[in-house]
Amino acid sequence: MSRKRSRPEFTDPNKQPWRTMPPSWVPLQMLEELDRYGRADADTALAAIETLDKVISYTQAMQMRFMDRFTNARPAVGAPFSKYAAGEIAASLTWSLSAAQKRLNLAYQLVHELPGTMAGMSHGHLDLRKAFTFADQVSHLCPEDAQKVEEKVLPGADSKTPRSIRDRARREVIKIDPAAAEARRKKLVSERRVEKQPCEDGMALLGAFLPAESAEAIYRRIDTIARSLKTKDETRTMDALRADALTDLCLGVPSNVRTKIELRVDATTLMGLDDNPAILSGYGPMTAQRARELAGDETSEWYRILTDPVSGVVIDHGRTRYRPTKALRDLVNARDQRCCGPACNRPAATCEFDHTIPFRDPEGKTAYDSTGPACKFHNDIKEHGWTVTQPTPGRFLWTSPTGRTYDVTPNDQYPPPPF
Repeated sequence: MSRKRSRPEFTDPNKQPWRTMPPSWVPLQMLEELDRYGRADADTALAAIETLDKVISYTQAMQMRFMDRFTNARPAVGAPFSKYAAGEIAASLTWSLSAAQKRLNLAYQLVHELPGTMAGMSHGHLDLRKAFTFADQVSHLCPEDAQKVEEKVLPGADSKTPRSIRDRARREVIKIDPAAAEARRKKLVSERRVEKQPCEDGMALLGAFLPAESAEAIYRRIDTIARSLKTKDETRTMDALRADALTDLCLGVPSNVRTKIELRVDATTLMGLDDNPAILSGYGPMTAQRARELAGDETSEWYRILTDPVSGVVIDHGRTRYRPTKALRDLVNARDQRCCGPACNRPAATCEFDHTIPFRDPEGKTAYDSTGPACKFHNDIKEHGWTVTQPTPGRFLWTSPTGRTYDVTPNDQYPPPPF
């Protein structure tokens, strides 16, 4: 008579060695059994998701190395490998030709030029999207300079979003050669355009490739108009209202909404003493030369921003007008730049003004150290098992329903100014 197989205790972390194993050691059979029995609680399921993500990154790094070995067998004169190699990959994996070419280019770049990024993938610290995001930002640099950017950006990248990695890399790339970065920007400005793409069921996608400050100003104006129309009786979504606002503006319906974009730049950079990258709120780093051009525009308004010399946290935002509540919101937005929620990149200017301690709570207050920008989603999740504290201004500690904690400093990708 066969004996009935006993089921292991799947909810005991001490009996789940795969949680702390390097990705190359993870016994997938244990996770397969965990999935088959269906006994995982929320924390165990999340741990399995995290572990499998590391295993996927590890196997994708291995695939990158094998792709490089494949292209070694397809040499070409004047190029790293034959352009026809992508055809074989596309046929084998049923990918598009362009997707296969991009992946082969990435494999060559990771193996030969970005050893730190490849190591991050192999150890499960960087997924393919983060690796591609970083590689794309440094693709025009020589390998030596690209590896200098790796040394600055990759430490701690496993806890950063692709957007944060992109902005950090972009800033370091600009710092390595400001003149080259400005030349690239001017070249791209000459390629600005509007594109239209047909979509399903009588719809179309309209887009514009514009200088960042113009795109940000246009979006801010559209968003401001849309928010002014969002009354309690309005049934249209915010996305639909923005689309309608854009349509009305382009087709001639006037609006008296005034738009403001925020550019953060060191005083020494404005004076031409250095070429530190500036920060365009909602976009990220841009060249010092373009920042000086924007600051010199006759329509620009300048405000003094005082930052902590060590942490770079904004502690004062100069104002000549606005009510105190508006001044506080602008100060907090200048400090944080983005939503204070984990892995969220929504610009602070389009977020809700959130109280870390609910205002209705006896200890709740509207103050610099108890408020922060939160998108609607991260504002709402506090009603669904999440909690958040703000131990120091601009640093938020989130706790999920499973008890996991996330330490979020929305503006940590921007180092303090040098004065």
